[in-house]
Amino acid sequence: MSPNPAFVSEIYHLATDLPPEVVEKLAACLRQLSPASWLDIRAQTGQVVSQPGVRQRVRHFLDFWQSHAANIEPASVALALEAAAHAAAQQRQIQSLELVWTGPDSQVIPLRRTDQALLQLIHEAGQQLHLVSFAVYKPKAITQALVRAAQRGVTIAIYLETPDASEGKITFDTIKSLGHEIARHARLYIWPLAQRPQSENGKHGSLHAKIAVADGQTMLISSANLTEYAMTLNMELGVLIRGGPQPGQVQAHLTRLVERGVFQPL
Repeated sequence: MSPNPAFVSEIYHLATDLPPEVVEKLAACLRQLSPASWLDIRAQTGQVVSQPGVRQRVRHFLDFWQSHAANIEPASVALALEAAAHAAAQQRQIQSLELVWTGPDSQVIPLRRTDQALLQLIHEAGQQLHLVSFAVYKPKAITQALVRAAQRGVTIAIYLETPDASEGKITFDTIKSLGHEIARHARLYIWPLAQRPQSENGKHGSLHAKIAVADGQTMLISSANLTEYAMTLNMELGVLIRGGPQPGQVQAHLTRLVERGVFQPL
């Protein structure tokens, strides 16, 4: 029996989307189940996964399995998940670092511009994109790339400041700056004041990180906000990380902060 290519791909994506310990528990659970009972498969796997977002992801996988490859036994899926997770872990250990720069060229070392690196990261994303920025203002090329990513099925989460949440540190409407297309296609999150630490004089912390993560495999950490000036005129420095554990760790970190209510949807 030849494997179903779509189901093989779905197994790989599930193994790379989930934390390794969850894949291990899920595989152990599947190995004990009968192939005849989908109700039992759904009930038992639901007990293995505790986080709502992860449970929803597993349910999506089970739906795909039942509709596209119901003849594949749970024990075989368990082995395939473990193999895919192991392959993904090995691949993540192969890491490359690249400096990213916007500003005057010293001609000492070759550096890529921030906008070029960020656009490539967005273009390469196949499943998930997470973007964190303090300021957002008219990043036209970036928003166009994000819309195209959403249209090809990429799930996009954007974490940003707003005038209210920043206590006036941001004076313009970041949602409006992103545009209505992004608001329709992306999940937008803020860090509410109630979730922020305060100084002795009552000042709240700021959402000051500038991060982009694609599929838990590529990450850009930069001084650049999602603004036209940051991408073209300012002096900005960052690092593009491919592979290694850090992109996946940051992606999981952001997801967990959403699950805990530290980040809340707009």
